[in-house]
Amino acid sequence: MHKAGWGWRRSRWDLIGFIALLFLTASISQAAPQAQATAADYVGADTCSACHAEQFEQFRKTYMAAVLAEKYPVEQQGCEACHGPGRAHVEAIGEATDDASMERAKSLIYSFARHSPKENADRCLTCHIKNENQSLFRRSRHLGSGVFCGDCHTAHLPKEVQSAAQTSTALASLFSVPKRAAEQVWLDDHLLKEEQPKLCYSCHRNVEAEFQLPVHHRVQEGLLKCTDCHNPHGSVTANELRSVRTEACYACHVEKRGPFVFEHAAVQVEGCTGCHVPHGSTNAFRLKRRQERQLCLECHTAPEGLNVPHPRLGFQEAGECSRCHVEIHGSNYQKQFLR
Repeated sequence: MHKAGWGWRRSRWDLIGFIALLFLTASISQAAPQAQATAADYVGADTCSACHAEQFEQFRKTYMAAVLAEKYPVEQQGCEACHGPGRAHVEAIGEATDDASMERAKSLIYSFARHSPKENADRCLTCHIKNENQSLFRRSRHLGSGVFCGDCHTAHLPKEVQSAAQTSTALASLFSVPKRAAEQVWLDDHLLKEEQPKLCYSCHRNVEAEFQLPVHHRVQEGLLKCTDCHNPHGSVTANELRSVRTEACYACHVEKRGPFVFEHAAVQVEGCTGCHVPHGSTNAFRLKRRQERQLCLECHTAPEGLNVPHPRLGFQEAGECSRCHVEIHGSNYQKQFLR
């Protein structure tokens, strides 16, 4: 009986070990890199330009072309730094005789159009991971939604946007603003396919609608950019903000920072967005409610409570709370934020 029990336990451990070996073998085979490319597998950007002349001419104007120069190893130079070694692709293109062989030749070079957003992002992040603004891209909402670097940036400016860059309608109606060539805008603005906020609006239609409201941050007019507040490459804060909670607002609204002797609890608990709508509102101060007192009464609701010193039914029917409570963000003199 004892021997039988020992044999059963031994066979169980043998089975566990066998399963573990299978998993280990599978993981090693998946993690095993493909055959390492040698210097002979790279043909250089000049060879690429023979077929892709237009893309090559655009690429060599960019800062990437200056960085991916001959002072680095051959695998970090020019087009092949992103698309991988090109000799097999070039030779297959030269030998192609029909559509099938041409398609096979195209598959021998890395094409961003044929790979998933994660695979493409990983390829970009082999270089850009060192940048603090881009280091969190793997956990960003953009990548989580299937958006990768090439959906916003391009090393080759598309033909359809090579015409003169259009100034926003609101700005052009008020001022005489010189129009810059789209190519120059592209080179100066991190190789974006379009200018902000038009590029952001292509996905964030709801935010575009908010900026059409009467009172809004002056993004439409070109005085602010979406990236002044948000980091599209990922952040540890809510809504991909560049700073934690109210710090993003304090970058411009310094006078609201404090610290104050008497703090408004709403600011400390919910932050600026507890009362304000940052993109646009029908209220002069971008409040969540058109009438200020309606917003205040969302918290100060109990007439007999300590937070509402007015008698029952004694709320003002006209005017706003800040007519008396002027220091609503915080005060150094009066705990009721009065004059």
